[in-house]
Order: sequence, then C-alpha cells, then structure tokens
Amino acid sequence: MKKLIIVLSLLLIFGCKKSEKIASGPVDFIPENASVIVKINDLETFRNDVKNNEFFKQLSSLRPYTDLEDQLASFKDLQTKNDIYFCLEEKQDSLHYLLITKHTDSLFKDRSIDSLAVPYVLRDSMFIASNFSSTLDALSVKDQPKIKRLLSTAESNKSFSIILNNSAAEGLGKGFFGSDQPSFTDQTFFDVSLTPEQLAINGITMTNDSIQQLTNVFKNSVPQENTLMNIIPNNAEGYLSFTYSDFQNINDNLNAYRQTENDSLFNPELFQTLNEVGQVFDQDKSLIVLRSIDPSATKEALRNHLEVADTYRTIDIFNYTEGTLFESVFSPFITVTDVSLYTNLGDYFVFSNSMETMQNVIASFQNGTTIGATDAFQKSMSQLSDESSLLIVADQARLKDMLSGWFNTDASNLNLGDYKISAFQLVQDDGFLHLNGILNKYKKQIIANTITEMFSVTLDADIIMDPQFVINHRTKEKEIVVQDVNNDLYLISNTGKVLWKKRLLGPVLGKIEQVDLLRNGRLQLAFATPSRVYIIDRNGNNVSPFPLKFGERITQPLSVFDYDKTRRYRFLVTQGTDLLMYDRNGRFVRGFKYMNRNTVLTQPKHIRMGSRDYIVFGAGKRFQILNRQGSIRVGVNQSFDFSGEEIYLYNNTFTTTTSNGELIQIDQQGKVSKKAIGLGADHFIDATAKTLVTLDENILSIKQKSVELDFGDYTRPKIFYINDKIYVSVTDIQEQKIYLFDSQARPIANFPVYGNTTIDLANIDGDRNLEFVTKGEPNTIVVYKKN
Repeated sequence: MKKLIIVLSLLLIFGCKKSEKIASGPVDFIPENASVIVKINDLETFRNDVKNNEFFKQLSSLRPYTDLEDQLASFKDLQTKNDIYFCLEEKQDSLHYLLITKHTDSLFKDRSIDSLAVPYVLRDSMFIASNFSSTLDALSVKDQPKIKRLLSTAESNKSFSIILNNSAAEGLGKGFFGSDQPSFTDQTFFDVSLTPEQLAINGITMTNDSIQQLTNVFKNSVPQENTLMNIIPNNAEGYLSFTYSDFQNINDNLNAYRQTENDSLFNPELFQTLNEVGQVFDQDKSLIVLRSIDPSATKEALRNHLEVADTYRTIDIFNYTEGTLFESVFSPFITVTDVSLYTNLGDYFVFSNSMETMQNVIASFQNGTTIGATDAFQKSMSQLSDESSLLIVADQARLKDMLSGWFNTDASNLNLGDYKISAFQLVQDDGFLHLNGILNKYKKQIIANTITEMFSVTLDADIIMDPQFVINHRTKEKEIVVQDVNNDLYLISNTGKVLWKKRLLGPVLGKIEQVDLLRNGRLQLAFATPSRVYIIDRNGNNVSPFPLKFGERITQPLSVFDYDKTRRYRFLVTQGTDLLMYDRNGRFVRGFKYMNRNTVLTQPKHIRMGSRDYIVFGAGKRFQILNRQGSIRVGVNQSFDFSGEEIYLYNNTFTTTTSNGELIQIDQQGKVSKKAIGLGADHFIDATAKTLVTLDENILSIKQKSVELDFGDYTRPKIFYINDKIYVSVTDIQEQKIYLFDSQARPIANFPVYGNTTIDLANIDGDRNLEFVTKGEPNTIVVYKKN
C-alpha cells in the first residue's frame, strides 16, 4: 500500500501538466486592457435598433465606424440568442477587436464556421474571433470581478451596453470639455436604448481616488436642481451647468485642477450665495450665468460693482472689474476670462463681455424665449433627472464638436440639423456618478389638421402582411405587428423599436386577434398560418399548449369567439369543407359538430343579436347560419354565387354580396332580400351595424353618398369608428396614395398621403391625435400622426 501511494504521488508530480483555468463564460476572455467592451443582449434586436436609428445612420459616415464595419463584414450572418461581447484594444497604433460568444452548431446562417474569413478559436465552448491572430494567441482566462459586476447590471431590454476603460473613458471627457482638460474618469458603464429617432444612455462612471480625475470634483456634494435653462436664450449653442450644496467642499475639490491657486485674499462670499454656475456656448461671446439661493446676499457680495454701464428695458447693466475671477475659481468647468458686465434677473446673475449679449439675455428672459421654453429642450429633459451635479446641453453644432472629441475624427460634415437639443448629465451618488444622456431627433411644432410622419422602420425582408395595431396590456397603448416574406413576425413599439422577431411556419392568415388566455389581464396574439394555430405572448413566446399543428391545410383566418365575454375562448379552424372547434386549452370541443361537404368561402364570424348567438359564413352556394353547437340555427333555402366578401351585421341583417354585385340581406327568420346597388363583379364592401361602404372600380360609396376617385388599383375600403366618428380609408396601390373620408364621403384634410397598403387607424400613444400605419417601401412600415 505504501509503495502504491509513492507511485501515485510521482505520477501526480511528474506525469501531469498544470491544468489551465476553465472559463465560466465569455466575460472571462475579455482582455485586461480592452478600452471598449460592448455587450449585445439580443443580436436580432441590436441589428434592428441600429439599422433604424437615425443617429446611427449619421455615424455610419465617420471613419472609425466605417473601418470597423468593413472589418466586421464577416459576421453579418452571425445568428445566436446568446450574449455577444465585442472588445476593442489599442496595440501599437492598431486597433484589435475580439468577438466572444457561446459556440453553437448553427452560429452562422447557412454556412460552416470553417468558411469564416477572419481568425477564430473555439475554447471552453466559446467562439472567439479577432482581426489579429496574435490577439487569439495571447488569450487567457482572467477573473475580472469588477467588469462582471458592471455587466451584471446591464438591462436585457436595452439595445446594448458599453464599458469604457482607459483611453476610451478619457475620450468621453475630451468630447465634453475639450482636449486640454485633465483626466475625466476611470471607468464608465452605460446601457444604450435606441428607437428610430432617439438614442438614450443610462449608466454610471467611477473614479480612482489615487488619480486626479475631474469627476472627483463632485464628491461629497449633493446634486441640486438645474434651472439655468430659464435664463439662457434659445439661440445659444447650449451650455454647461454644475451645481453644489456646499461651496467650501467643491472649492477644496477643485484645488487639484486649477491652473493657478486662488489668491490668499480670495473672498468666497459671492460663491457661498449660489448653488448653480453655468457657462453658455455662444460662439466667441463670453456668457456666465449664476443662480442665487439668496439674491439679496448675492447683491451684497457684488456691492463693489454698482457702476451702471447701461439700462436696457428698465434693467440696469453694471460694469464688472474682476473678469478672471470665475475662471480662476471654477476652472476647468469655466474657461471664460474676460467678463466685464453683469445684470440681475430674478434669481439669476448674468456676466458677459458684450453689451449685445447682455441685451439678448434680458430680451429673451422678458419675452419667454429661453432655451427652457423650447419644445426640443422639454422633450429631451423630460427623460433626465431634474437634479444633477453636471449638465451639458448642446445644439447640433456643439454635438458635432463632442462627436469629434469622442471619435477623434472630424464630425463637422454630419447632418444633425434635426437634433436641436441633446443633453448629458452626471448625478453624484455614494461612491460613483450616474451618467444619463439623450439625443432626440426633433421636428418642428406640429400644425393643427396636418399629417406628419412619426417614424419608419425597415425590416429585414419585404412585407407580406398589412401592418396592424395591437394593444400593449401594460401601457394600454398600441404597438404594431407585421410579417415579412421570410415568415418572420415582428412586434414594434409605438416609438419604432423592434421588440422582437419570431419565425413562423407560414404566412399569417387574415387579421391577428388578441386574447386573455390566462384570464389575468395579459393579452396574447392569436392567429393561424396554413399549418399552425399560434397563441404568442407579448415577449414573443408560445403559450402552451400552442401552437397546434395541423396536417391538412388551414384555409381561412382563425375565428376567435368569446360568446359571453368571459374569456372562455373558442378557436374555430377552417380546413376546406371542415370546421374544427378548440377550447382555450387547445382541446377539441366535441360538442361542436358541423356536417357539410361544401367548401367554406368566407371566414366564419360570431354575431350576437339580442340573446342569440349566430355563426355565419358562406359555404359553396349556401348561406350558413349556425348555433354554438354547429347545427343550423336559421335555414336559408336559396343559393347564391358569393362574391367572396365577408358577412357583416348591417341593419339587423346578415349582409354580404354576390359575384354580380347584388346586396344580400337575411334576417333572423331566414327571410332573404336581394338588391341591385350598381356594383360590378370586382367590388369591395365593408359594414358596421349602421354603415355600409362599397367600392366599385373608382366609385366609393359611404352611406349611399358617393365620391369619384381617380382610376387606380384600390385596396378594399376599411371602416374605423373612433371617438363617435366614422372614418373610411382606401389605398391606391398603383399611385401609392392613402385616402381618408368621413361618414358623409367628404375627404379628410391633407389626404392623400404616401402608402402602399390598407391602413390601421387608432390612438396609439394616449394623446388626443390619431395615428395610422401602412407599408412604405417593400420592406418598410411608416407610422403617421393625424393632427
């Protein structure tokens, strides 16, 4: 036994190599010196968000972006549901990237991983690729608890998340303050949320106590409310504002960053009366704005500067002789060194070197034409905190300067004219600062009775389904569902963000319905394709036991019945001549039996009149009116050549048309009425309980009132009843024009507008205006607002 132990010991010592550490996840392969780390939570969402975001479309012309895009061309068909980490590392004047994700057998669509045109390795179940083989050769597993903690806070519903280290974090400060400023921060993390017209960031930045970093200035200071927008003219390029709760604290913190120390005779009296200081970006003009917590005390601190230089609109403008004071105290935030005038407007004290600038501030304050009164500012600031330690507000020109600093390139040629106001803020917290930012594409104030395009969203393939609004049960607002030729179904928010994409087996038949299958207030999408019946929740997941699978082809849209409004749903599936009824648990309802050998021509509908339920549809040449069990409720002895139009409840009758344009109406006793109403063979109808709409060639009739349209290729008319008002829409596919009429066949102002499908019309965002959605380009949906 003793010899055996000795032998085993020798084997352990000499026969085994030291085992390498095994990675627990992609984060373990992130290089220690990575300057940028991007976490992509959902690749499909990321691609859609970036593709449709207007700001990213502008960034795509910058050199760093285009260079990186070229290098990443090999990954355009990467497909995975796992997190992806993208790291950038600067090495000897070259930029090395590393792409890391969990390896799967289908990581690249329709091709083998071996066909990849860039170096890669598979290690510890991870796929790792780079633009330099040397980067892969140097791979090692590292325990990085700090990065893991930051990434663990990333919100999975955001477009992506970023960590900035080293030079990248410095670049953030360079964009905010210019290239000559001191070190900004140690490490920054933020989530990025994208919609077509907005980019928002929310995160934190952390400082290193052993290094002089600018964000240390706000330590032990309580953020105050930012109010300088109420005094700054709306024609300014923007401004920088910082707040403090204790001047002595921020004064001590600033000592490390001042160009020169304060004079031994420095009197802090003036600055102890303030809680907000700002510098306005106004080309070559100097403008400093202060907010006082005690204007009388501030006036007393300025008692040596009471010589009146001018009076404008009854406001005195005084000479000021300590022009370098603000720069010497608040450097590097304040860089103005030549103010020679000041005035007092309420709680605010304004300093400048230009009489013209002073007059502009006074006029703007009195007229209410300040930057804070603009819609663009209010739109941006509504998504930021009212209180911050540092706030930077920028118009499009100033934003270009920031981008030049962040990307170390010339951004002056970017077209950012619609980005009227962008804002960034730091909010001091315990041991770190919150970092928030917003870039909004702003459109001019909407004029009443106009039509404005809210946004457009480009899908990955051409659209095959008319876009449709559905209810978001959480917000009670509306979202959009649409399907492309790849049979991918999309759910898109009412701000244009693609929430998810789901591949279906076949195209959606007809309209998507919404059900509360679990009877808990949460709505799901219910619909059929030629081989499946789907119930999908708001997150894009199938609701068990759905989808139901069918061997025979489904030939009509799914009919959803809720007879007594108790959410005990019945799902009626049509297969040629057969009708199959299923309950909310996906079980076949044996109490329903329909016996007929004629092909069902129209989608079965549930209609209730009084206390009676009717299931109605056309089959062969017979008008079928059934009860809940599938038996004949009302017998109709005549036969008809159906036009294929749906059956509607109109004037207390079951109403449709024949192929030769006759109007058929059948009452609850089975009495048949036929009426020639001047329709040809190729006609459309739509109806509500009291309104009948027909379209025959270019003649649109609404409640027997007609309007002659231009000759074209029209969709079927569609009735909307909203806020006690009837609207009727029709689209000319040939001319790509959408028309909208009222109940008297009068055109709605500012129509037609551009579009390629039947519209869906609703109030989708809770304001008083209606919105409508249509297809624009073959792979694009467009959402308009009717003001």
